[in-house]
Order: sequence, then C-alpha cells, then structure tokens
Amino acid sequence: MSEPTGPRVGIISYCDRLRTNAHVNHELYARAHGYTYIFDIAPVAEPAQHKNFFLKLAKIKKFLPLFDWLFWIDDDAFFTGRKTTLTSFIDAHPDATIIFCASPKDTGLWTWMSSGTMLIRNTELGRKLIDATIATDLAKAREWWDDSVYGYWTGGDQDALVYQMMTNPDFAVEGFYAQLDYTAFNCRPRHFVAGGFEHFILHFTGKDKGRQSLDFAEKWGMSEALTYKKEMANLRGLYPAAIPPRE
Repeated sequence: MSEPTGPRVGIISYCDRLRTNAHVNHELYARAHGYTYIFDIAPVAEPAQHKNFFLKLAKIKKFLPLFDWLFWIDDDAFFTGRKTTLTSFIDAHPDATIIFCASPKDTGLWTWMSSGTMLIRNTELGRKLIDATIATDLAKAREWWDDSVYGYWTGGDQDALVYQMMTNPDFAVEGFYAQLDYTAFNCRPRHFVAGGFEHFILHFTGKDKGRQSLDFAEKWGMSEALTYKKEMANLRGLYPAAIPPRE
C-alpha cells in the first residue's frame, strides 16, 4: 500500500471492556485506507466532569492532537461498506470542524445528532469544542433543550455537543458543522435489506450489543467482526475466538 497523501486520519474507539468484535472490523477498514486505528481500553486518567458517555470526550481530547482529523466510532458500530472513505466526507465539507449524522426518524425516537460516529478536525476551534463540551452544565443545557428541534434528550455528551454548537458564540462560524443524513454513516440493522455490506456503517442501539452483532453476522453470512469470514480466519492470534459476553 502506498503512503497516504491526504490528511492524517485517526479512527478512535473506546470501551472499558470488549463487548463486540468491532475492534477487528475497525482495524481492517483502517488498513484498507491507510488510516491509523486505536482502540484504547485504558482507564481515563482524569475522569471528565461527567462520567459514562463523557469519557468518550476524554479519549478524543487525548488523541485529537495526533491527527488532522479524528473519526470517533463507538464499539457498537461497524464499517460494512469498506470502499467508502472518510476523506470523501472531509473533501465534501472543507470548512467544517465537525461532521456528524442525524439519527433515523423511522421509529419515532430520533436525535438531531449522533455522537457515536463523527469526524472532528484538529484545529484550535475543534479542541475548544471538546473542552467546552466537557465543561457543559447539563442542567442548564436541559433547560435550554427543545425536543421538537433537537429530538430525544439523552443526558450525555451528545446533548452537550449540540448545546455548545448552538449557544456558544465561539462556534458561531459559517460552516462550522456539517449535519448529514443517517444514511451517510449511521444506519441501523433494519436498513440492511440487500446484504450485510449494503451501507457504509452499521450502528447498533439498545442492549446486548455483542449478541446483536452475532445475530446480524449469522443472518448475512459474515464473520463475528462483520467482515468476510476468510479475513477472520487469517487473523487468529495467540488466543482462540470467544463469544462476546452478554451485557
């Protein structure tokens, strides 16, 4: 593979344990395009003001300075359309600091933004956005929140990001964010009707993500990492494969 000539892109994910085989899926996608992949399972040294989902922001803050663009992907999301590049979204939105998808609305429960998969640019404003989001007063943000405009209140980093982008004058810059349709990189299992590789990214929601991913793999004849089975056969290392634990 030739050395990439575009921006330095890092793909980052985190969880406090392995729940799925997404880390294998993410690494194979990153290799295909010359991106760097890091699945950082280490504890956060200095916990963010808010725990749980806000720990994602601590990881982003840790790794963002190493890249030109960072793509955050939750450990319950999988690359299922490997030919699509992350740089295609960057090129399409050259002025953006953050690129994200809305959630699907076909079940009635939706969000204006999904922070489970998003691109963040390493600029002064990008780093300031992460710091401001970590410091968000969630009670104040909840008072401001309009469900009819921004959808379901999750009580986490996702809402804090929206609050900062919409209210903080530092980010009142034309083209600061690019909001894409869910079809760009935030599809759900129900959107796959022609095969397991139909869309770019599959994002599971709800409980028992490990079992959900295995059920999807069985349905479409994929490996447990939602890749081609022959790829998994060549990746066995020191330890035998194991079924992800139920949540």
